[in-house]
Amino acid sequence: MSKESRPGKVQLTIGGARLWAEVAEDEAARSQGLMYRRQMPEDEGMLFVFEYPQPLSFWMRNTLIPLEIAFVAGDGRILNILEMKPLDEGPRYNSSGPALYAIEANAGWFRNNGIKAGDKVKF
Repeated sequence: MSKESRPGKVQLTIGGARLWAEVAEDEAARSQGLMYRRQMPEDEGMLFVFEYPQPLSFWMRNTLIPLEIAFVAGDGRILNILEMKPLDEGPRYNSSGPALYAIEANAGWFRNNGIKAGDKVKF
């Protein structure tokens, strides 16, 4: 197990890849998300934690960087992964079923690491 740590971030392991995630676990942090950020290190993202599994819907208001989002069931299984366009307020990006978590990463991160729906996230 790696002894590396990053203050304010948790380590997620998905397949053979590691992602350092800032945690958004309350309404204010979930609403803010990654808005207004101009960049994010390639191996970092944001983990959104909800109170119970539910259909989730995200958009890209005031979000300046291209992202991918993975919706994750309570058992850690990825339900679906979607690409999200910066500043695009039109579409809603929806989970394909009840999700307890959502993980946002830089666009291409999941694809480049061979991660797909059905893969498990280790928290």
